[in-house]
This record gives sequence, C-alpha cells and structure tokens, in this order.
Amino acid sequence: MAAGDISAAALKVATHNAAANGAAVEFREGDLLAPFVGTAVDILVSNPPYIPAADIAGLQPEVRDHEPRMALDGGPDGLGPYRAMLEQLGLLQAPPRLIGFELGMGQARDVAGLLAQAGHWKNIIIVPDLAGIERHVLGVSE
Repeated sequence: MAAGDISAAALKVATHNAAANGAAVEFREGDLLAPFVGTAVDILVSNPPYIPAADIAGLQPEVRDHEPRMALDGGPDGLGPYRAMLEQLGLLQAPPRLIGFELGMGQARDVAGLLAQAGHWKNIIIVPDLAGIERHVLGVSE
C-alpha cells in the first residue's frame, strides 16, 4: 500500500503512526497523484482540501487557526483538487477500478458529476455519513 501527501511534515507524522501500528505503508511526497507516475493503482482514496477559499475565515477557530491552510483550501469552489486529480489520472498506468473521495457539505452532486464526466466508472455512488450528510463519492468500474 502507498500513500502520498504534499506535506513533508504530515508524512513524517504518518510514517511514525504507521510504524507504531505495524502498518506496511510506503509514503511518497508530492502533489495529488504526481508521486504515483506510472503506478498501477487499483483503489484510489482521497480526502483532499475541499473548503472554498472564501469560507476559511469563517471556520471554527480550532480548525482555522491550527490546520495548515493547504490542508483546507480547495480553491474558489472547493473542487479544485478533485478536478486536478481527475486530470492527473493519465499519470497512472490506468484509471483505478475504485475511486473514493471525501468531500464537504453540499459538494457530493458536483463531485459525482466530475466522476461521471471522466467516464471511467460505471457506477457513481454517493454515501452519507452518520449524520445523513452526503460526505463521500465512489466511482466503481465493472
């Protein structure tokens, strides 16, 4: 299993946590799918930054003041990282058979539309969280 992040500091924490829990994970530093150029990826799961840039100032202080902005800021509409990852799929050997995204409130239909538009997955599924908020979108090939 491999995981990536743009933040070297985040990867250092993840490496420590994986070792402490006996998890065999290869960590790669880079932006979105860039660390996986030429890799065969069967399952791709991502929780990218998804908060619209203009909404960050209004976040709860424990989030706004303590999370790195790059971990929060999804661009003007919060969907920038999803668009970028779908554009980067060509870096992989082939599109993954299963793709799963976590997203912000009110973004599920837009992200589902982006996955459908990409055309690689037969089934697009929106999954609510325990509060009933549409929080995840999955794309599943045949």
